[in-house]
Amino acid sequence: MWLAALILMAIALAGAAAYDRFGRYLQQHLSLILAFGGAFLIGIIFNHLVPETYALDPRVGWIVVLGFLFQGFLEYGSQGIEHGHVHVHSTETSGKSKMPWAMFFSLCLHAFIESMPLHSEAEEGGHDHLHDHAHDHAGHIHLHGIEGVDLALLVGLTLHKFPVALVLMGLLDALGISRAKRWLALGVFGLMPLLGMVAYHGLMSLGGAWSSELPVWAGGILIGILLHISTTILFEASDGHRFNRNKLLATVAGLLLAVMTSGI
Repeated sequence: MWLAALILMAIALAGAAAYDRFGRYLQQHLSLILAFGGAFLIGIIFNHLVPETYALDPRVGWIVVLGFLFQGFLEYGSQGIEHGHVHVHSTETSGKSKMPWAMFFSLCLHAFIESMPLHSEAEEGGHDHLHDHAHDHAGHIHLHGIEGVDLALLVGLTLHKFPVALVLMGLLDALGISRAKRWLALGVFGLMPLLGMVAYHGLMSLGGAWSSELPVWAGGILIGILLHISTTILFEASDGHRFNRNKLLATVAGLLLAVMTSGI
């Protein structure tokens, strides 16, 4: 858990640093970065998250729908920064700089929730549906090898968090937020995965009948959230409704990596 949290923190800070160093260049190629990450998320959703979560409870579908709708609600506050698109109005940049608290809170809540299922139940001792290097009926090896953390999901969140941190840093810069406050905000954002995993661990440790439902709820909400984000990234009309060659190649590469990561 701690290593995974450290990795995601480092990725958030790396995204911020990348904006400072290569901001203009990376923003020009942001659509390809997003397409690669979005395709990877699609791949692990259907090849990894859906099979495992539905194995826990076949009725999880309605929870997935709730997660999908919840992400839409979050985007009212975040203005779509999770999938790389945010609009800064001229009124927001005029006069004294002001931290976009609604956007930042929504983004942090998103990062908190999506990281909760990273913590594998293998560490809880009372659940045997997920195991380190556990084999499924088809002979696939599901990789949960880093401190009881779902490796496929960790890679997916890493690919997702980097462009989000890049865009967030650029947005705060455009709003005139001081450099120190920008880095403080990215530090707080980077801490959200750790807080999410700690909260999940604490809730599971409480025990009780309801705790057996937590993996189902956490997994279902996560699938809905990531499905909303990934489909928006891949199919939104931000480039004149054209699916160009480079974006197609980035998408195929992301899908292939997802297949290789989810099982061998």
